[in-house]
Amino acid sequence: MMKPDDLRGRSKFKPMTINLGPETEELVEKEIRSGHFRSVDEIILEGVRAWREKHQPKQAEPEQRRQAVELALAFAKEKAIPLGGVSIKELIHEGHRL
Repeated sequence: MMKPDDLRGRSKFKPMTINLGPETEELVEKEIRSGHFRSVDEIILEGVRAWREKHQPKQAEPEQRRQAVELALAFAKEKAIPLGGVSIKELIHEGHRL
């Protein structure tokens, strides 16, 4: 069983004990011995960051957002259908009645 190194003020949480399977423990020890990581804490932190990056939706850059808005407006203008004075809200309301 390996214990994460002191979190050196990076966290308000107390250090915790984490039980690793033999293969995972061997892999962690090998990574530290090889110099890829300095501590168990560093390995866990890198793993959590990688997981978040993989699973969290990407935020578009401001220029990408601007281009997306311009494309959407151009599409709406090109495909516009005259509503003859009827508002979108009224159309939605009418659709709910059907």
